[in-house]
Amino acid sequence: MSIKRGFFILILCLILLPAGLPLEAAETPEKIPTVVVTGSRLAENLEDVPAPAYVITREDIEKSGARNVQDVLNRLPGVVGLAGGASMTQPKGITIRTLTTEVLLLVDGIPMMNTSYGTGAVLGMPFDLRTIPLESVERIEAVKGASSAIYGSHAAAGVINIITRAGADESQWSLKGEAGSQGWFRGSFRATAAGEGFSATAGYMRTQEGEINLRLLPGGGYDRARDFTGDDFFMRLDGGKWRFLAEWGNSSSSWDFTDFFGVKDENRLKNDYHRFSVNYFDGVNTARIYSTGNSKDVFDLSGFTNFDDTSFGASFSHRQNLFGVPAVWGVDWRREEGSSVNRDNPYGNNDPYDLSRTNVAPFAEFSLPLGDMALDLGLRYESWSGDRGADADEFIPRLSLNWESPSGKLWYFTVGRFFAMPSFYQLFMPSRSFGLPNPDLKPEKGWTWDLGVRGGGEIHPWNVGVFYMDMTDKINYVSDPVTWFGQYQNVDEFRAWGVEGEITLPISDAWSFTQGFSWTDAEERPAGGDWVRSGLPRLQLISRLSWWKGTWSGEIEGQWLADRVLTSAVYKDDDIFLLNASVQKKGRENTFRLGCANILDEEYVLDSQGYVTPERRFFISWEHVF
Repeated sequence: MSIKRGFFILILCLILLPAGLPLEAAETPEKIPTVVVTGSRLAENLEDVPAPAYVITREDIEKSGARNVQDVLNRLPGVVGLAGGASMTQPKGITIRTLTTEVLLLVDGIPMMNTSYGTGAVLGMPFDLRTIPLESVERIEAVKGASSAIYGSHAAAGVINIITRAGADESQWSLKGEAGSQGWFRGSFRATAAGEGFSATAGYMRTQEGEINLRLLPGGGYDRARDFTGDDFFMRLDGGKWRFLAEWGNSSSSWDFTDFFGVKDENRLKNDYHRFSVNYFDGVNTARIYSTGNSKDVFDLSGFTNFDDTSFGASFSHRQNLFGVPAVWGVDWRREEGSSVNRDNPYGNNDPYDLSRTNVAPFAEFSLPLGDMALDLGLRYESWSGDRGADADEFIPRLSLNWESPSGKLWYFTVGRFFAMPSFYQLFMPSRSFGLPNPDLKPEKGWTWDLGVRGGGEIHPWNVGVFYMDMTDKINYVSDPVTWFGQYQNVDEFRAWGVEGEITLPISDAWSFTQGFSWTDAEERPAGGDWVRSGLPRLQLISRLSWWKGTWSGEIEGQWLADRVLTSAVYKDDDIFLLNASVQKKGRENTFRLGCANILDEEYVLDSQGYVTPERRFFISWEHVF
C-alpha cells in the first residue's frame, strides 16, 4: 500500500509539470556541465546552501599528503576520521557530531550505504572509505545537519558527497608512484582519450601496506596489522548530456586480534566492491540509474562469514518555476538486497539471511522570497517495505530561513527532521551465538537545528554556527556484560549541541593560515537510565599553515583533540595532538611530493579497545603527465 501511495504522489507531480515554466537551461547543446550542489537541489553554489558546508578540492588533497579519503575528511572541523586506527587493514569510516551510522556517504550523488553494519571494527560502519580510490576524487563537499528531506535515510548528522574526476580536456595519460615507511606503496595509471564533444577516461590504482602497530594490549605488547593489498579500477565516458561512471575493485588484509581471554588469532578480510551509473542532465531534467555492491569475506574466531550488499536505484528530478516559485521536484527509487552466510563456526548457532527491501521517495524543494529573506522548504515522503522488519512511512520536512546582509554575509536558520533505517544485520542478527533477531526495530528519528553565518568570499572564507540535535528510538546493542549475548533494540535517546567553524586568513601573497574548531557535547540515555556523555573528544582544533611560491607549495597541519573519556580503566584518555607536513613541486608534466605524518611520533590510544594512532611515517611521490 505504501509503494502505491508513493507512485500516486509521483503521478501528481507529473500532472503539475505544465503549471510552470522550466528554469533556464544551459545554452551549449554539445556539452552541458552538470550542476550538483550537496545539501540542496536548487542551489547552484555550495556557498548558497543554508547549512554548515565545507569543500575540499583536488589541490587540497594533493598538498595534504593523505593516503586515503578518511585522512582527507579528518581535515574538516567536527569530523573525526581516526576510526580503524593506524592501518588500512580494517574498514575506514568517520564520525560527525559524534555519530557514525547516521552519516550519509554519496559518490557522485549516489548513496553508498551497506545493510550489513552492526558493531565492531569490521561491521561498525555503514560504508568503507577504502572503496573510494583517492586518485579518482576531484572534490569533496561536506554539509552538516539533517539532510533527510533531500537524500532520505541516514542523512542525520551530515552528508559527504565525493565527486569523481572528469576526463582531461585533451588526450593524455599519466603515471604516479608513491612509497613510504611501514611498507607503503601506491601506484596509479590514468588515461583520457578526448574528441569533439566526447571523452573516455580509464585508470587503475594499486595500494600496499606492511606491518604496523594497530592495538595496544592491556597487558602490554601490540596486536599488529600484518598486510594490506588493494586494486582499484575506474572508467568514465562523457558525451553531451550523458555520462557513464564505473568503479570497481578488491582488497585483502590481515591483522592480529587478541580476545578477552588473551587468545591471539589472525583475522583476515577480503572486500570486493562496484559502482556503475548512467547519468543524464540537460540543465532542467536530471536522471540516473545505478547499481552498487559490496561483498565482505571475514575470517575470525567465528569462522568464515560472507556479507553481501547490493543496491539498485533510479532518480529523476525536474527544475521549474512552479506558480512563479523556483522549485525542484522528482522521485527516488531504491532496492537494497543483503545476505549473510557463516560456516566453520566453533560456537555454532549461526543463521544465514537473504533479505531485500524497496524504497520509493517523492520529493520537492521550493525557494520562497520573504522580503529581503528567502524561505527554502524541502519535503520528502519515504516509503519502505521489505521481507522482514516493520514497513516504514516517513514524512520528512526541512525548513531554512536565510538572509544575505549588504556586506555579503549569509545568515541562516535551518531545522530539519531526519531518520535512519536499521540494517539487515541489526534486524536479523545472524551471529546467534551473540544475540537474537529483532524484526520490530524501528527507524531512528529526530530533529536538528542549525544557526550560523558565513562570509569572506573566496579570498578569506569563514563560517561559524551552533547546532542542537536530538534523537529518539536510537538503536543500540543491549547485551549481558558477562556472556555478551543480547539484541539490537530501540532503547536509547540521544542529544547533542555544539559550536563549530573555520576561517582562512591571508598572511601575505605567499602565506595563509586556516583555523578550524568544533566543540560538541553529546549524551545518550538508555531506557530507565541516566544521561551518559559520549567518549569522543568534545574539543577539536585544526590549524593549517599553507605557503606557495611559483611551482612550489606546502603546508603544516596540527590537530588537537581534547576532553574525551574512554570507557576503560586500562587506557588513558589523554588529549591527542598530531602534527603533519608536506611539500610539493608541481610542474606542467612532473610533480614531486614529500611528506611526513605524525612528525612527533606520539602514540595515543583512540578508544576503549586499545586502537592507537598511526606511527610516524614518511612518503615521497612522483607523477608524470604524458
